[in-house]
Amino acid sequence: MMTDLIRAELLKARANRTTWILAALAPPLCVAWVGLMVLLMGQGGGVPLDAQIENVYTMTQQAYVFTLLLGVLGMAGENRHQTITWQFLVNPRRDRVVRAKLAAYGIIGLLIATVSALVTLVAGLVMLGLAGHPAWTPRVPAVLLGSALAVVLYGLLGVGLGALIRNQVAAVAVALTWFMYADYLLVSFLPDLGRWLPTGAARALSGMPLGGELLPVWAGGLLFAGYVAVTVLAARALTLRRDVT
Repeated sequence: MMTDLIRAELLKARANRTTWILAALAPPLCVAWVGLMVLLMGQGGGVPLDAQIENVYTMTQQAYVFTLLLGVLGMAGENRHQTITWQFLVNPRRDRVVRAKLAAYGIIGLLIATVSALVTLVAGLVMLGLAGHPAWTPRVPAVLLGSALAVVLYGLLGVGLGALIRNQVAAVAVALTWFMYADYLLVSFLPDLGRWLPTGAARALSGMPLGGELLPVWAGGLLFAGYVAVTVLAARALTLRRDVT
């Protein structure tokens, strides 16, 4: 039963043009950020060269905005188009629907994260080499893995937000405003506070070389996963009780 539900969610996502557009935009954005980071190398204010090289590969995480949006749209879109009522009539166990959404957008997020990581790797090797910089450190594989994992988790977070905020426009606005601006600015300008917020935790998971301003990789990963888990559990509880008519 769960397998059928997941397949149905993947089929709906595949049939939606927005899915393909957002998925296609993720790798080029990562490449653009790689180019910017390479251009800025040497202006790191005392940041070690190895850390600057690794920072180039953390640009895999820039794909997060697309998995976040896909998760939000995939869940909140059901309410906008009034398909959620039929969804629950066909599948009265609402928790299964939520789990199927999470699984489907986790798979989609994993695909986007994998492609983005590979493209970022190639772009980093090429651009760093052309700029005359070393193109590798022993930590690069871990940086790519952590960044890709953060991208996947953002997709799950999007599903949770889409379930909590049923209005699609409001859900997208909240997601973009908070995770692209407010949370990011707090991490940048108030690091003692920002390191404990979702964006700070996600950046720590990716291994961004900001010294003592961020948590260790393992702590950032656990904290970000905790934020995702709390959001998803709250969304599940609300979905089970909420009137959808």
